[in-house]
Amino acid sequence: MNPHELNIELRQGDCLNVMATLDAESIDAIVTDPPYGIGFMGREWDSVVPGLDWAQACHRVLKPGGHLVAFGGCRTVHRLACAIEEAGIEIRDLLAWQNFQGFPKSMDISKAIDAAAGVEREVVGRGTSGRTAILGGTDGSIGHDITAPATPEAKAWEGFGTALKPAFEPAVIARKPIAGTVAANVLRYGTGALNIDGCRIKPGDPAWPGPGGEDLSGGGYSPDSGSRGGGFTIPRGIETPFVNPAGRWPANIYQCPKPSRSEREAGCAHLPARAGFEAVERSEGSAGVDNPRAGAGRTASKVRNHHPTVKPLGVIRWIVRLVGGRPGESVILDPFMGSGTTLAACAIEGFAGIGIEREAEYIDIAEARIKHEIGGLFAYRVRREGAV
Repeated sequence: MNPHELNIELRQGDCLNVMATLDAESIDAIVTDPPYGIGFMGREWDSVVPGLDWAQACHRVLKPGGHLVAFGGCRTVHRLACAIEEAGIEIRDLLAWQNFQGFPKSMDISKAIDAAAGVEREVVGRGTSGRTAILGGTDGSIGHDITAPATPEAKAWEGFGTALKPAFEPAVIARKPIAGTVAANVLRYGTGALNIDGCRIKPGDPAWPGPGGEDLSGGGYSPDSGSRGGGFTIPRGIETPFVNPAGRWPANIYQCPKPSRSEREAGCAHLPARAGFEAVERSEGSAGVDNPRAGAGRTASKVRNHHPTVKPLGVIRWIVRLVGGRPGESVILDPFMGSGTTLAACAIEGFAGIGIEREAEYIDIAEARIKHEIGGLFAYRVRREGAV
């Protein structure tokens, strides 16, 4: 893959305003990580899930058969899906990005009962969490007190909470209705199909967290075990189904860790730095900095990519390949660009891309990351545009 030029456009402004300037049926796919509507870290922009007006704008700019992949929160993804469906875009699947790294945001019921009773709990030890656990601190200066229940009611409810540990984030996979048959739509518009072979999971790739063995085709089984997934027993001696050497059929789950600080910061060395506590909007030395809810930036002394919700390049590259169509021919849109992961993935995979972001500082970060990822590999053009 070596296109003569990758056209990467970074446009500043409200996504609805900018999308209104795009031609109808000009976008092959939309891959985005919009607000979850949970008020993450108290941010106003994350207070509402994108609604019907946004979904209708997506429908207008997508070509027939064009895919939309949009991440959402576990508690609010249904609102996102309903808006997409109401706009006339068909829900095709739900993808789970598994990372196992979330921190449980749970209330300790025992502590809440004692607090309501107005009694003080006895400190019986010191626990480690947040920076202490990550950095290996043991001096007790950072962490939390371990306390014992003070009332019989609190003792009865010790060990109870209100939430599970978040281990995955969902993404809606939708498709604008095709024009005619799928085959005719693909030939006319270049959209409507998933790149299955381009997204197969090779043996040993941790992106597939499920069972191993020889089940790489989606329907194979291990002749040694005499069984296949789902509890079906296959008599021994039956010929093994075809195993695709390219890897396992891609599933609607993908496992990879959250992006490391080095991945988030790649290419950003020349940008202004913020202190870690500033990046997570906490006071220096406060307990809030140690709180896992503050985000990954709390463990860094200096932060240049200070966007709070960066997705890993691995999963976004995989999604871009899956729904993007043919490299060098397709245009992928991200209406909520943030620090540019989708556009960096487009550039790496050889797709033209358009990213929309309200904040100029995030556009600076996105441009730096894009140039770092593809500098020297391809000729490319980054077009910046001010507020629309």
